[in-house]
Parts: sequence; C-alpha cells; structure tokens
Amino acid sequence: MKLEVDKSLLPIKIHFFFFFAALGPILPQINVFGRQLGVSAAVMGMVTAVLPLLWAAAKPMVGYVVDYWPNHRKLVFMLLIIIMSGSYCCLWFLHVPDEPEKIVESIYNLNDTIYIKPHSTIDSLTLDKYNCHWNCSTDYKFNLYLSNSTHVSTMYIDGAVTNTSCSLLHMQMETGGSEIACLPIQDCNLLCYEATLDARENNDGGVDESYSSFYTTVTFWGFVLMMSVGTVAFNVANCIGDAVCFDVLGPNGGSKYGAQRAWGTVGYGITALLGGWLIDLFSGTYKNFTPAFIIVIVATFVDLASCRSLTLPSLSSPTDSGKALKKILKIPKVVVFIMFAVVAGFFDSFIIYYMFWFLEELAEVTGSKSNIKLIEGTIVAGQSFIGEVLFFFFSGKILNRWGYGTTLTFCLFCYGVRMIAISLIQHPWHLVFVESIMQGPTYALCYSTIVGYAAHVAPEGYSATVQGIVAGMDDGVGFALGSLVGGQLYSRAGGRGSFRILAGIALFAAAVHALLFAWLTRNDSEQKRPEVTSQEEGEKMLALNNSIYRDTVVPVV
Repeated sequence: MKLEVDKSLLPIKIHFFFFFAALGPILPQINVFGRQLGVSAAVMGMVTAVLPLLWAAAKPMVGYVVDYWPNHRKLVFMLLIIIMSGSYCCLWFLHVPDEPEKIVESIYNLNDTIYIKPHSTIDSLTLDKYNCHWNCSTDYKFNLYLSNSTHVSTMYIDGAVTNTSCSLLHMQMETGGSEIACLPIQDCNLLCYEATLDARENNDGGVDESYSSFYTTVTFWGFVLMMSVGTVAFNVANCIGDAVCFDVLGPNGGSKYGAQRAWGTVGYGITALLGGWLIDLFSGTYKNFTPAFIIVIVATFVDLASCRSLTLPSLSSPTDSGKALKKILKIPKVVVFIMFAVVAGFFDSFIIYYMFWFLEELAEVTGSKSNIKLIEGTIVAGQSFIGEVLFFFFSGKILNRWGYGTTLTFCLFCYGVRMIAISLIQHPWHLVFVESIMQGPTYALCYSTIVGYAAHVAPEGYSATVQGIVAGMDDGVGFALGSLVGGQLYSRAGGRGSFRILAGIALFAAAVHALLFAWLTRNDSEQKRPEVTSQEEGEKMLALNNSIYRDTVVPVV
C-alpha cells in the first residue's frame, strides 16, 4: 500500500507544528513565571481577566480586516506571529530575584489540633519568628513563633492567648479543653517565611510599603505589558490561522481540519516537555527560563518560513455590508451554541491559569519542587500526545456521527469529570495520568466543535470574521470570566475546593445544554424562517436553520 501525502497541505501542517512549538515551553508557564516574580493569585486573576476582553474585541476586528483585504491575509498573519513571540521573549529581560525566600512547610492532617500558646523570652531559645499565611489564600498573613520542624502541633504568638486567637489565625476554635486549641483549614497548608526575609506585614496586620511597592515596579508592569501583548497576539493569530486553514482546505474539506491541527498539538507537547526538562536541568529550586525562550525563537523562525510557503486561494471581499452575517447571528440555535461556548471557555480559562498554580503549591507540600518543571512538561506532553492528537484526528468522524449539539454536551460533561479528578490528586505526578486522559474529550474535541461550527455557519466572504466572533466569545468572554471569578474563587476556596465547585457547575451546564438541545431539535419544524432578499440567500439560510445541531453535519473525507 502506497502512502500518499497531500503536498499542498504540508505548509499548513508545518505552520501548526512550529506555531504551537513556539508556545509549548512558555505559554503553560506564564502564570507560574509571574508567581516566581511575586505576583499573587488574586492579582494574577485580575490581570488575566482583562486580557480575554482585549482579544475578544481584537479577533472579530482583525478577522474583518483580513476578510475585507483578503490579498493581505498572509502578511497580517505573519506580523501577528512576530508580535506574539517578540513580546513573550521580552519577558527574558525582566529582573527576577536571585534567590528564593526560605520557606518552612508545615503539613497538617485534616483532623489535627493546633494548640496556641503565648511566646515568652525563654521560648526564644528554641523558636524562630515567621510571617505565615495559608497557601489557599495569600490575603491573610500573621506572625508566629515556630520550632524548627516540618510538622507543627503548637503555635506561639505575641501577647495573651484568648478565645479569639484562633480567629486571628483564620482557624476555627475546637470546643472543650482547658487550652486554646484550633482546627486547621481543611485542604490548606501553612506557608511561613523567616520574618527577616519577608517582613511583609506591619504590626497592625496591614501590608507594608516594601511589599505593596512591588506592584509599582518596572518588573511587574513589564510582565503585565509583555504578557498582555503576547497573549492577545497569540489568540488573534490562532484564530486567523484557523480561518486560513479552512481557506486552504476549501469548502468540502472542513472535516480535515482536525488532522491538520493535530500537528500543532504534537509540536506543543514536544517543546513543553523539552522546555520543562531543560529548565529543571539548568536550574535549582529557583527556575531559569532561558532554555524556554531559546526554543521560542528557533520555532518562530521556522514557522515564519512555512507561512511564506502557504498558497492561499483567491477570495472576494464581502459586499453586502454585513447583512448575511447579521442574519446568521439572529438564529436562536447559533446564539445558544455561542452561549455555551462561553461556558466552555470559562472552564478552559480556570484550568489553564490555575491548574499549574495548584500543582506548584502541591509540589511545595510534597517536596517535589526540584523537578516540578519536568512534571509540568510531562503533563503538557501527555495532554498533547495521548489526548489531543487522538481527538483532533477523529473529531471529524465524531461530529459526523453526533452533530455539534450532542458533542458539545459531551464535552461539558467531561469538563466536570476532569475537574473532579484534578481535585483528588495527592502528588504532582498523579496529574499526568488525569490530563493525558481528559484533555482530549474536553479541550481538543470542544475546540474542534467550536471552530468547525463557526466555519459551517459562516456566510461567504466572512470566514475570518465569524471565526473571530465565535472564538472571541469562547476564549475571550469565557476566559475573562474564568480568570476573574477563578482568581477570587481560588483565593477563598483553595485549589481543591475551587476545582470541586467548578466540576459541579460543569455537570449542571451539561444537563442544561442537553435539555436545550433536545427542545430546539424537537421544535425545528416550528422555527420561523428569517426573511431573505434573494432566492439563493434564502436557500442557504433555510439549510443552515435546519442543519444546525442536526445529527449529521460534517462530511468525512
């Protein structure tokens, strides 16, 4: 049997491979890179909440520019790639602390009782002063005197011990007994810094000038600026790249999209694993990201060369002033689908921004900090090679069999299962198994469903614009909500609690979408057809109104 390769599709495959290869070693690490600089979870949530709103607006605008001047698609596309990689590589030049702060890890079982006692001069011979906080919330800090031990059963504080001492330490008081005893926060560990190294609180419990001034430094705002420009450029370039891919495939080749996009997953997984291993190899506990930035530069140059080789079909600019696009966006089924695409984007956002944050905290507790980047790289490789490649390749057949509506319901259900599993892990290596299995039926299949749906309903001449609108709602509005709400939720409920809460929301969303899908399908014959201005346009709108959410929607080639 002779293996035939469609040479016309090689440039788009190479583009996807190296475009995502440039992102593999840096994109999953952006949040924890900021954490290493000193950015808190709540602040990171506010920063990442703004970014999706920016690219939600940028995607349809750039998409319309590309559709309006189709002969310049390649140039705009390549400029976005240059801006993306250039901005991420500028993070290389930010000043970072030379040494990490010394952390004392105090590990509690859920049913442990902590006794509170007053600190005395005699105790100073065996105790050291620390500034502590619960790792599930950095908003509350307090001073303690602790012994040099990894397991603490007694805490010493300045002043008299009263019945309110537990609440001052953000613990609940245990009833009964002659001593003041407190119950530690469930699923939360105490992290402490030597008071001389991390004097972040004043005597009144407020944050002092040396700590708060970090958020006025060039390092912080440089991180925010470069992260913002790079991430917005990436999301817009990714959206335009999908539109370019569908243009290359032609009107009858939509089901081949997943097979092209799978090469991006392969590139992403390889460089994420390679980057994680190299970062750990050239670093100690404090991570040096230089190998990651070198990989970004090399992959970007190859990607730009592949983009120059792309042969794009000639397209005409739209001439109807957006009339066909407006009619598409008024179809109830289109609106419902986009609404739940926002929900999926919400879950993707929280997982992308806070899964590794939770993993880094778990590494601190389990003593796995020295090889955490290798673990994170292995997780991304597992997501890519096992989960995404399989589901990207077979997404066309799945959509052909189930249709867009049923497939989206299945994806939402799998998001719930995935986040429950994440909340149950006890060691960072456990996440490799979870993500290798669950990344495919969630992100990969959901992404293929969303971009395929956008291509399916797009009127002629509006391919990039519709991709921008749908993708902007998914990873724009959805990501903004996930970042903002997720950051606050994580600060209050911790990693495990947040994932469990969102798992319940995902399962509820799957049930609601299933009911709406059934109702819309049952009432297909009762839907009123939109008014049209021509016979040709009327036939297209009638076909769209009847085919959306139908079982067979994508031809398999």
